[in-house]
Amino acid sequence: MTTGMEHLVQYMTQKHLDAVLVNSSEHLLSHNMRYITGFSGSEAAALITPKERHFITDGRYKLQAAQEVAGYKIHVARDKVGTLARLLLTRRLFRIAVEPARVTYELIAELKNKVKQLIVHHIEKKFLNDFRTRKAPAEIQLVRTAAGIASEACSRVVKEGLIGKTELEIAGKLEFLFRTLGADGPSFPTIVASGPRSALPHASPTTKKIRPGDLIILDYGCTIGGYNSDETVTCIAGKQPTSLQRKMHTVVRKAQLIAVESLRVGGTVSAVDSVARKFIADSGFGKHFVHALGHGVGLEVHEPPWLSSRGRGVLEQGMIMTIEPGIYIEGVGGVRLESLVAMETDGPVILSQMTKDLISVD
Repeated sequence: MTTGMEHLVQYMTQKHLDAVLVNSSEHLLSHNMRYITGFSGSEAAALITPKERHFITDGRYKLQAAQEVAGYKIHVARDKVGTLARLLLTRRLFRIAVEPARVTYELIAELKNKVKQLIVHHIEKKFLNDFRTRKAPAEIQLVRTAAGIASEACSRVVKEGLIGKTELEIAGKLEFLFRTLGADGPSFPTIVASGPRSALPHASPTTKKIRPGDLIILDYGCTIGGYNSDETVTCIAGKQPTSLQRKMHTVVRKAQLIAVESLRVGGTVSAVDSVARKFIADSGFGKHFVHALGHGVGLEVHEPPWLSSRGRGVLEQGMIMTIEPGIYIEGVGGVRLESLVAMETDGPVILSQMTKDLISVD
């Protein structure tokens, strides 16, 4: 498999570029920085040419860069822009490309003021979208491990019972267990939404207590070595679900299974969304499925591929994505089931481990 760095060098050659500049700051963190250098801090720049690799950071990260960054000449400097300008001038690197969403106008203006010949291009969105989509085996293993820890944490929380506990209490317990079980922390703010609030797809947990009869959506994930997991289960509190609650779950579960069964290397991402969306619509809940079917997961919780009606591209070996259909009815509640899936040559492999049955909790 071609590495990210090899793709970057090929891109420079094709576009007749002298260098690519990847910048990361406390305000605009670039996940591509970690991907191509291994650096997990915030303040840094990487200047890459077909033959040289330079890494610039400040004194706070001197030891961290020495431990994490391999294959680069490391420059520890108080003036990042000044050091970049010196490298550009001494090596006559005047045609460069940057990540448009991670490099500020201010940084480019300062560089152009120091390097008058500088011509700055944007790295094309399609290249950036495709850059990290195919994961190496080591990356898949990190996501698999994170997914296993997250599932185990959820299993423990559910077994302890939810009725009478607040949404915030449940979210806090999940995030505590992530770290206890070996994760670096949560991938994103944990979602716990119960009763009518479960109809809010991205609800933040509140002081609301779980009551018998509530539908409860638990959406959670943890991170290991920078790689994330993402999983969602739906519970029913304390008693048998109503006929509507049971039907909502049955339809969502069937839609998820149909979508997973449709995953094939070479298939379009939009077709996967379409097959699940059609089943939900044919079951009478079309207007209540209000988001895309899924998204890629890796160094970012939400990254390409995008499994939606507007998604572009095809499924490839090494991609990791969520399959997460949902139904949300105002005043009733919601059901969402989310599994993390890795694409192999012979089909999908499920990485998340929690049951996607409607979980009855005390």
